[in-house]
Amino acid sequence: MVKMNSTDQTDIRPLSGVKVLDFTQALSGPYCTMMLADAGAEIFKVEPVEHGDHVRDWRYPGSSMSPYFLAANRSKKSAAIDLKSPRGKALALALAKECDIIVENFRPGVMTRLGLSPEVIRAVNPRVIFCSISGFGQNGPLASRPAYDLIASGYGGSMSVTGDQGGMPCKLGIPAADIMGAMSAAYSIMLALKQREKTGEGQHLDISMVDTQISAMAYHLLNYQMTGSMPVRMGSANPLMSPYQSFETADQDINLGVLNERQWAAFCVALDEPEWRDDPRFNRVQARLKNRKTLCEMISLKLKTNNATHWLERLSTAGVPCGPIRTVQDLVSDHEMDDRKILVDVELDGKTIRVPGAPWKGIGVKASDTLPPQLGSSTHEVLATVLGLSTEEIGSLEADGVIACQA
Repeated sequence: MVKMNSTDQTDIRPLSGVKVLDFTQALSGPYCTMMLADAGAEIFKVEPVEHGDHVRDWRYPGSSMSPYFLAANRSKKSAAIDLKSPRGKALALALAKECDIIVENFRPGVMTRLGLSPEVIRAVNPRVIFCSISGFGQNGPLASRPAYDLIASGYGGSMSVTGDQGGMPCKLGIPAADIMGAMSAAYSIMLALKQREKTGEGQHLDISMVDTQISAMAYHLLNYQMTGSMPVRMGSANPLMSPYQSFETADQDINLGVLNERQWAAFCVALDEPEWRDDPRFNRVQARLKNRKTLCEMISLKLKTNNATHWLERLSTAGVPCGPIRTVQDLVSDHEMDDRKILVDVELDGKTIRVPGAPWKGIGVKASDTLPPQLGSSTHEVLATVLGLSTEEIGSLEADGVIACQA
């Protein structure tokens, strides 16, 4: 491994000094390596010479950067290398020898065809942790199939329980399979680093986006096996508790959830409906489930008599879990969450953009306000500092199209 530089020595973040070779693209892989960057790791993002990560092009007219790329590539160094050329492959293998972690999210078999399989890389660096993220995992009859977030969401079952009753299955409005795959990969890498302290060896980690979706099906899978009842789409409602869903008020929709009898009693007081508390149709969890339709109709009529602010204040004061349904405009303009520092300000195209930061606090993780790199902006630096190549050697590689360097 290369030695930490002087700035690394003052960085006490958990992954300070850890070097990551990033062969990822799109969202799941880049989001994983960005999380590692927030924890202090140095990320070398290897991209195709001609166009880089393909999501760079997913941008709106007039914008200099794709929101997809911005969302998952902060704090990285871009090295543009032609992996299909023998000299480019040799550079990648040399970099892999100097790194602690490798992350890739190609379809299974692509890294092998490039001559950069886990076996090849671990032959020159037995301590390396090689993490593969894919739709269906590295083995099984579906392994070679391409998959994006939508495909994984369908295969993993989550779409079957998402949407309105009687309506079409829906994907969540966020890329849950991508993000859960990324988080599972980052978590697995942390565990592998800890295990390496004990064994001295790295390993190949196999992360399937479909697996993450199946694991999240949790009680849906168990409820079906225990009762034989197929889950149905219920909008925002929950099959095992009520009221637990979205409701209209006089001006805006809100969410609320009542899980036990203490909350039910508080809820009845907050709505000025004390007689509901001991009504035999509603006074127990199972009774409320049995009479869900009647109960929700009564609640809906009541909540429409006043606005969201009124009801949220009353419910919150009573200790009933509740909240507004905020839009992306609310998220970037409201400042209720500023103390959490979940949004990080960066400058882009002459204006301030608030990008999501690290959702963990208290473990030395800090989201950087550094914009994602331009394609090839660190090629020269990475080859010079990590591999010790001279300016002349780097210039020859660039002249031959093996690499691309941004001036």
